[in-house]
Amino acid sequence: MNHKQDDDSFFIGWADTPAADRRFFLRAGLGLTFGAAAMAGGLAAFQTPPGPGMWNQGAVREWRGIVTGTPYAMLRTLDLGGGPRTALLSCLGKCGVAARIGSLAGKAVVITGSLIQRGRHSMIAVNEMGEWIREDDTPADPSLVFPKPEPLGRISLAGEILDSKCWFGAMRPSEGKVHKSCASLCIRGGIPPAFFARDRANKSALMIMMDGGRPYGYDLLPFLADPVQIDGALSRWGDLLILDAAIGNFERL
Repeated sequence: MNHKQDDDSFFIGWADTPAADRRFFLRAGLGLTFGAAAMAGGLAAFQTPPGPGMWNQGAVREWRGIVTGTPYAMLRTLDLGGGPRTALLSCLGKCGVAARIGSLAGKAVVITGSLIQRGRHSMIAVNEMGEWIREDDTPADPSLVFPKPEPLGRISLAGEILDSKCWFGAMRPSEGKVHKSCASLCIRGGIPPAFFARDRANKSALMIMMDGGRPYGYDLLPFLADPVQIDGALSRWGDLLILDAAIGNFERL
């Protein structure tokens, strides 16, 4: 008696893939593709938005105003629009430029650099290897003189310590554990540290940090990118919020 064998019941390496196997692999492949896409979308939805900061390094121009190096390098200028505004200053990399201000502090200057901006927060990145700052022959507008700090009282806030340059727009993401090592390098190099806090109503504020009117040392580094509670004195310096707090008033959450 002859029995007809079903070719699909045998595997033959050089033969065509059986129809049943083709259907299985097609369905499995489509299922894995759509499943991976759905998982990626779900994970992305739970991630913190990288923020709207921008930095066009090719848009180098001149900025006029009054400069200071205390506690950090900053320029008060009309060139940002909306009246007198303050721009922090940094180099192109992970370093501050306060030490380069010298005798120009309090004077009208012209600074050459590119703008890093996130909302009303601004920083100008300069090429510290070139002639990026010079005294301005034109007297500055009197409204650009740095105002005296306006005390707002003592506060206790929970939030995150980060480096201002990356948060303004130099890097994304610019906060959280994934940015801890980068923030550490920036703060070590002299980039002004900032404290970002958000309340239960989702209102947020960014405060430039200092310790007794001076920049922090390396003792700030262990607290970067971690949730912390800080007790300190809040003040307004023109359009900047300043948080003055000693390391002893930091509490890790």
